[in-house]
Amino acid sequence: MLFLSFSNKSNPAPDTLSSQQATTLIKHRRLLGLGVLLCASWFALLPSSVDAADSPKPLVMVLGAEPDGGFDPILGWGRYNNPLIQSALLRRSGGGEFIGDIASDWTLSPDRLKWTVTLRPNLVFSDGSPLNAEDVAFTFEQARKAAGMQDLSNLVKVEQESELQVEFTLKQADIGFIDTLAELAIVPSDSYGPDYGQHPIGSGPYKMRRWDKGQQLILEANPKYQSADPDNPLLKKPFFDKLVIVFADEDSRFAMLRTGQLQLSALAPRYADALMAQGNYRLWSQTSVDNRGIAWPMRAEDNPVTSELAVRQAFDMVIDRQQLVDNLLGGYARPAWSIADDLPWGGAVPDWADWQMKQRLLKASELLANAGWLPGADGIREKDGQRLTFPLYYLAGDSIREQLALASAQMARMAGFQVEPKADSWENIYRVMHQAPVLFGFGSLSANEMALVYDSRNAGKGYFNSGYYQNPLVDKALEKAREADSVETAIAFWQQAQQQISRDVPWSWLVNLQHLYAANPCLDLGQPLVEPHGHGWPITNNINQWRWQCP
Repeated sequence: MLFLSFSNKSNPAPDTLSSQQATTLIKHRRLLGLGVLLCASWFALLPSSVDAADSPKPLVMVLGAEPDGGFDPILGWGRYNNPLIQSALLRRSGGGEFIGDIASDWTLSPDRLKWTVTLRPNLVFSDGSPLNAEDVAFTFEQARKAAGMQDLSNLVKVEQESELQVEFTLKQADIGFIDTLAELAIVPSDSYGPDYGQHPIGSGPYKMRRWDKGQQLILEANPKYQSADPDNPLLKKPFFDKLVIVFADEDSRFAMLRTGQLQLSALAPRYADALMAQGNYRLWSQTSVDNRGIAWPMRAEDNPVTSELAVRQAFDMVIDRQQLVDNLLGGYARPAWSIADDLPWGGAVPDWADWQMKQRLLKASELLANAGWLPGADGIREKDGQRLTFPLYYLAGDSIREQLALASAQMARMAGFQVEPKADSWENIYRVMHQAPVLFGFGSLSANEMALVYDSRNAGKGYFNSGYYQNPLVDKALEKAREADSVETAIAFWQQAQQQISRDVPWSWLVNLQHLYAANPCLDLGQPLVEPHGHGWPITNNINQWRWQCP
């Protein structure tokens, strides 16, 4: 495999890496770090039988992290992005509405407790076995038992009504269940097993050719893929016959980009300007709802400081989000005020957002003083012998979270806070996140995520609602939204919940990230969809639109 240095007239790389060649690439990467990887060194790796002009059209790229559980939808693969290897019942279009993927029809019963889904006929998996309602029922049952990334606790049963029809019965009405129909891809009932994620079979546009763990994933076009609508750009047969997805960290991918070894790569904001100055790539800056924010412990027994409303309000007020965007993220972000900014169920921008920082500091000081928090000798506020201090945890090795934590701590210091940023692993953060603030990342195109984070029923469940937030008014509004007869009807109740949430400040949302991608100028990514949390893999949500435009 040769990673070529591309110009506007170049063709995609000719073939894929062998396992031995991929190992060589990783060794080179580790040895050279950010140094130059000489293109000439790869000529020794090029198979003599490969003719670039006659070869198919592979695309070499670096996307997101390698999935820990493999490529198994039941364990979370494809929830936020195109599963590539598999297909879901529904898909989201560019406008946010749902369109059929392997489903031709879906209806909700008058009591809103049953969803009936009809499949397209003559569907098959990549191994030639038929895909029917039995596989759909099996997939949802397995996901319900697994209790993984998909919350199916409200699903009573799923039944095969006929070869092409399946019925889902819910305990309680939940209009958000339609999101699950688009997020859980279907696996084959007759061949699914514990190692499915290592050797997946699906009905998506691609099938796995090889997975060299820690190095690369090689996919090739699935000849049995059946488009739901060849005239719909999101559903037509993909242009690229092969995909080579290399796994690399931020520094390594930047080095590979600088030497022209990739045609597409997710890009950290800190590298964007330097790479664009080189002039060999086009920068795609994609709107996302991928946010970063601080979850506050809300119970006094867990944290007597952050459980006070005035403390959270004051901290929230003194964070200059625009400064975070401009100075830390190079403008490749926008201020965040809720978990779903710019989506129909997002929260409103607070009245004080346009105030000058001097005015914000005065108001924050007033809030704290009225609550009994007065400046000590060193400027740190105190109350009844308790200092206004707490740690702020973030994921170690994540440069954006580190910068946000350090900058937020510095801004809060002006109001008398003493915040101590602490980098740690998710395993260790999980143990303390109920007692200490954590800088998390969330962001979904489903309103269900708002319920997962704010509904008291989810308090302490995994990373959702880690601060044990509880407000009956919010719970009631979310319940009414679930019981609505359509997404449009539910929006008013979601917004009602957001209004109360903004008053309680269980979170301080900081920024919404722009997802940056460096692409060969010959690569046209079509019209990428708004992206959820997870920079990298979501860019593939419209992969059927991608084209190579150079001869």
